[in-house]
Amino acid sequence: MGLFDRMKRGKKGVDEKGETLVVKAPASGNVVRMEDLPDPVFAGGMMGRAVGIRPECGEVFAPVDGTILAAMPHAFGLACEDGVEVIVHVGVDTVEMKGDGFDVKVKKGQAVKAGSVLVAFDRDKVTEAGYDDTVIMAVSNSDDLEEQGRRVKVAEAENVEVGDTLITVAR
Repeated sequence: MGLFDRMKRGKKGVDEKGETLVVKAPASGNVVRMEDLPDPVFAGGMMGRAVGIRPECGEVFAPVDGTILAAMPHAFGLACEDGVEVIVHVGVDTVEMKGDGFDVKVKKGQAVKAGSVLVAFDRDKVTEAGYDDTVIMAVSNSDDLEEQGRRVKVAEAENVEVGDTLITVAR
């Protein structure tokens, strides 16, 4: 990797040595630890190392620079250049809403920058429908990354703002 490649990677959420990927908070609010997540699939680690945010508003942002692998009204998959894959899931069982109350801003195959809006959603509509609106984020290939000698670590924050460091993936 040349000097200019490292400089470019540094702008994409990777530290200046190219060793740590920063996964940013996709929403502002109170942090929910993995074991306390209201979705047993994420709480049990079946989707990788995860963390949640009880959102303060109804916008969810890209946590990394990457390519959109999946764009559903309630869930998004992103792939980073260095192989890290991130899922952002809005609410619990909100798939049952069939997109009602969700305004998706991205599409599959689109390149996004950290901080780009993924979706706007009506929090009141979600809760009125009887669903939890916790925004859950997971590094879906955590196990593979750790087998490669990379550490996936969730920050110890209680509250976050959009763009705060929430997960790091280090070599």
